[in-house]
Amino acid sequence: MTAAAVTALFAVWVVAVISPGPDVVVVLQRSLTGRRQGVATAVGIVAGLSVWLVAAFAGVAALVRVYPQVMVALQVAGGLLLATLGVLGLRGWWRSRATPPAPAQPAPPAPSAPDLLPRADFMRGLLTNLANPKALVFFGAVLTPFLSGEVSVVASVGIVAGLIAVALAWFGGLALVASHRVVNERVGRLLPWVDLVASVLFVGVGVAFVVAALA
Repeated sequence: MTAAAVTALFAVWVVAVISPGPDVVVVLQRSLTGRRQGVATAVGIVAGLSVWLVAAFAGVAALVRVYPQVMVALQVAGGLLLATLGVLGLRGWWRSRATPPAPAQPAPPAPSAPDLLPRADFMRGLLTNLANPKALVFFGAVLTPFLSGEVSVVASVGIVAGLIAVALAWFGGLALVASHRVVNERVGRLLPWVDLVASVLFVGVGVAFVVAALA
């Protein structure tokens, strides 16, 4: 494998990772809530990307191409999952609008180490990413030239690790920037409307996934 080929792979990967989509939306949404929430969501998304990458290297993408019905089932399941996340978000938004603001409470104590990454936000990021099975096909297509017998196991592991590091740097950096005090002061008051738009987007994308799969 040449250096030029590896450079091209990472260039395509960067474009794919930073492209706007549900992953970016959910990281921005949760980062406006707090830094821990944003970082946990970013880590969950990268975990989902890691699953798709490993599946592509394991040949699952080729299996999907041979048996298209597997892709249909994955896409329907992913669309339903995204739509469900959106509906839950809409329900939470409606409840927050219907409930009067609670009186100010003393600041809670600092979280302990095990709570540094909220599990709920990690799972939100993980499920959001895994809800898009098209990532498997894309990764398989992009990685196919690099999966020949010429590539050693060590090189393959190095490539996957590098791709994961790039994704973590992007989504983690996005979470840190979006949760910064200056950004939060200017945009944080719009959080309820950000939640509403994100939830509607998730429902719309989820329904589109299901319709496209069954068409």
